[in-house]
Amino acid sequence: MKGPAINYCFLLLMVCLTQANAQNITRIDSLRKNLPGVSGVEKFNLLNDLGFEYRLSYPDSTIYYCLQAYALGQQLKVPKELSKPLSFIGLANAYKGDYKASFDYHLKSVEVAQEQEDSTQLAFCYNNFGRLFFDQGDLTRAYDNLIKSMVIFEKLNDPVGLAYVYRSLTNIHKSQQDYAKALEMAQKAYQLRKQIGDPRGLLSALIELGAVYSEMKSALDANRCFRQADSIAVKIGDDISLAEIRIGWSEFLVNNSEVSRADTLARQAFDMVNRTKNIRLLPRSTLLMGVVQFQLGELSNSKKYLENVIKITGQSHLDLQRDAYFYLSKIHEKEGKQSEATLLSNKYLILKESLQSVELARQIEKLQFQLEIEKKERENETLKTNESKNSAIIRQKQLENIILIVIIAFVSLLLLLQWRNSRKRRDANVKLEAQNQKIEKQRKEIAEQNEKLERRNHELSELNHEQDTLMNIVAHDLKSPLNRIKGLSDLLEMEGELNVNQKKYLGLIKDSTRSGLDLITDLLDVNALEVNREPEFSVFNLNSFLNERANIFRHYASSKNIEIKLSQNFNEPVYLDQEYMGRIMDNLISNAIKFSRSNSTVQVTTSSRDGNCVISVKDDGPGFQPGDLKFLYQKFKKLSARPTGGESSNGLGLAIVKILVDRLGGKIELHTAIGKGSTFEILFPLKSNALV
Repeated sequence: MKGPAINYCFLLLMVCLTQANAQNITRIDSLRKNLPGVSGVEKFNLLNDLGFEYRLSYPDSTIYYCLQAYALGQQLKVPKELSKPLSFIGLANAYKGDYKASFDYHLKSVEVAQEQEDSTQLAFCYNNFGRLFFDQGDLTRAYDNLIKSMVIFEKLNDPVGLAYVYRSLTNIHKSQQDYAKALEMAQKAYQLRKQIGDPRGLLSALIELGAVYSEMKSALDANRCFRQADSIAVKIGDDISLAEIRIGWSEFLVNNSEVSRADTLARQAFDMVNRTKNIRLLPRSTLLMGVVQFQLGELSNSKKYLENVIKITGQSHLDLQRDAYFYLSKIHEKEGKQSEATLLSNKYLILKESLQSVELARQIEKLQFQLEIEKKERENETLKTNESKNSAIIRQKQLENIILIVIIAFVSLLLLLQWRNSRKRRDANVKLEAQNQKIEKQRKEIAEQNEKLERRNHELSELNHEQDTLMNIVAHDLKSPLNRIKGLSDLLEMEGELNVNQKKYLGLIKDSTRSGLDLITDLLDVNALEVNREPEFSVFNLNSFLNERANIFRHYASSKNIEIKLSQNFNEPVYLDQEYMGRIMDNLISNAIKFSRSNSTVQVTTSSRDGNCVISVKDDGPGFQPGDLKFLYQKFKKLSARPTGGESSNGLGLAIVKILVDRLGGKIELHTAIGKGSTFEILFPLKSNALV
């Protein structure tokens, strides 16, 4: 495209910077709302965050809040990050155009970071220093500071900091037209932004990468970057960012003669700008519409947009006015209105010369800044040299005094020690002999004690083995006759024709038999669990599983007029050991029925909380006394509560539950109140489902 209307590389850079640093009004409001309610280090951090958010649009507010943060940090004597508010004040002064003040604050932030040995903040300080020098055209100092920052961030393995440095290095290489290096840095920044996962940072990296590709005339890659950035902006619902991306993309397409696609994007961006009433983007999007319409040959529409640019810019955006006058002169020339075209062309040339004068003034200001910096550095070097000389003289005098004092003290001490040693040597020899005899006697006693302990440990090990073996033999030998008694009781019940007393006695026999079998089963389970069998995990439906376990106990519950209610609010499959879970739920549900009052309810509930699957069993029993809690999960410990239906309790159920829950990587919690029942909650982490 001919003409000066769109310098798309410059505008792409504007978009990139805006995307990376857009002021987040919502976050500012949130930070200001929280500020009155905090103090100490939390207030120090909040003031820094607030100052950072204000740095672009309201740099004076950044200075205001960060000065408070620095004063508070000094008062609190924070061990790290005291340089952060100074660095932010340096950035704010740079945005205000006060580069000398910016330099002074950046220099002070580096000194503070070095004093605190705060590597992370020191790296950010060097990066900000590099950006300041780059903005002033001093590429040598800029590059040196950015390399210092990069080395520190690489040692710290800090992806956020490295992304910032790579982006700054991209701009330096691009300004030197070293596009291969610029592309390498931009790609590194993009990969880090992908790793971090922040969508706004990713937008910035993509647009920066697109700008490099466009400078390299790689239209295919540049379009791909713009397309990805556009997709991210749509996904996060950021209309302002989306409008800026589409403006930059359309400008890029115009410069590559893809006017039809540029027209579509320009119209979309123009509609977004008008819908969101974004005054900042309106002049630029209006000029873009005028240029696109001019390229399409729609001179009447183009003239309307270009005249509107001049109307809405007023005394600002002189570069946009300049381009608008240029295209308006071309339109009048095409329409044969030579006098109007000449008048508009003259206005274009006047604005062009004016902007060149402004740029020249900026170059002079940059040179003055560099001279000030060089002067400041020379003064600092002189001060450091003088300080080093004075410090060296002082240290030499101090060293001489110290050496003299040490020599006198050493000679005095030597004489004293010689005198004392001559007195104590004989006493020490006598005491040493006595001590040696005592030590020898103690050594023999310790050896005898070790032999006794070893024999005792061997005896205890044999006793434990005999106890385990005996328990297994007794349990198995008792289980067979009890099973026979249970079977005979079932046969008697099936025969029928029993009177009331016979049925009563038969029920007592069955209850006693069942209690004995339950005790033996629990004993065998505890002994088997101590063998440390590894859980066998599998995926299963928790709701169906709990329905089955509850149905097993409904007959037992109905005998006490107790209702079992299920409230299932967790519908995902779980990855656990079904056998372990069966024993856990059987013990919890049977205990709940055993200790609940008649005509009550046992509630079984499932839910999710804080990344855990939660299963709770609530009873209507007497609750636990405070003295019960320390024995809650110990074997054979009978607690204060008693079964409401005269059932037996062997003190093993909760011990089995605790062992199995621990094996499955979960935890168990108790919520109880005396007279109001108890709730046992077991929690299993949902992350185990990732193994499926």
